[in-house]
Amino acid sequence: MIDSEIKNSQSYKWLRSKNVREMLGISDSTLQNMRINGTIPAYKLGTTWFYREDEIFMILLANRVN
Repeated sequence: MIDSEIKNSQSYKWLRSKNVREMLGISDSTLQNMRINGTIPAYKLGTTWFYREDEIFMILLANRVN
């Protein structure tokens, strides 16, 4: 399972916290809260947090208000 995720990860666009904050227009503390409560899935490598752009878009679409 992990091997398939690694192979598929090459097609993902990875964003850093700064990119996500700018994209959503939110503060660092808001992004941290969203990470902690599970609103936005995040991946940590060392001290750096990464986010998959496709997951961010899926979350936005899933929470769209008509």
